Amino acid sequence: MNPPAMFSVEDANERLPYVRAVIRDIVALAANLQERQDRLDDVRELHRGDSPHADEFEEMERAVDRDFARFDELEEELSQVGVHVVDRNTGLVEMRSTVDDHPVWINWQPEEAEFMYWRGIDDDSMMRRPLLESVGGFEPPSGQQSL
Repeated sequence: MNPPAMFSVEDANERLPYVRAVIRDIVALAANLQERQDRLDDVRELHRGDSPHADEFEEMERAVDRDFARFDELEEELSQVGVHVVDRNTGLVEMRSTVDDHPVWINWQPEEAEFMYWRGIDDDSMMRRPLLESVGGFEPPSGQQSL
């Protein structure tokens, strides 16, 4: 298996027009699906057992399932250009990179102009440090696998 690709901040930012378009679809789909899933849960609670609308409920559930499958398709599109989706609701994505010669994840979310943050590969995926902040003193844990 080939090691995962590493991207410079410049490379990542060159991909942003495409990433923005796909993430816009993912975030909109996430909001829509959450709303529909909540409504389905409410309807299921109200109409336990037989319902004259059972066929409609089943079709709604199939539509929700198809849209969840669409997430996988969209995320696969992004993975083909080296982008990993961290959070579907906010649109937070990341790419493998280096900061001060250490492997890191650089990340971006829709309200940002470009990739401006990073986290260590073992940091929580929601941790974000400004790219202007050096790794300074960053020591990977012993035995840590490189990207």
